[in-house]
Amino acid sequence: MATKRQSAKVDLDRRELLMLGLAGASALVLGKGSNLLAAEDKGVERKVFKDAESMIPGFPKVRLRHIRYQPGAATKMIVMKNPMVCECTEGTLEITQDGGKPWIAKKGDIWTCKEGTVETTANVGKAPGTMRVFDLLPA
Repeated sequence: MATKRQSAKVDLDRRELLMLGLAGASALVLGKGSNLLAAEDKGVERKVFKDAESMIPGFPKVRLRHIRYQPGAATKMIVMKNPMVCECTEGTLEITQDGGKPWIAKKGDIWTCKEGTVETTANVGKAPGTMRVFDLLPA
């Protein structure tokens, strides 16, 4: 039995077509909703856990993220889009900020980044490493 296939004709003006193109490009850049950064680094898993209201002046929201690094995994240079407080919750991570000397973050170590800080992170240990990030989000 043959079925008749109908194709729906869709009329789009240039503005609607542009908006659809931008939405598609945004999906490619942003990726999964749990990822904050556009690029995926091999062996690095990013998760956004929660957004919350903030009482900190100039930062009406905060966001909690976890970034898990498999042994040997590293991120490329990332420019921070907002201030944040970071904590190494497991493993051994090598942190380099603004092209300075690398330093080792171990479980329990905390550090901060300001907007515009350039940072690379690498797991130099033999076990997975996790960084907890509290983003301070401006209005």
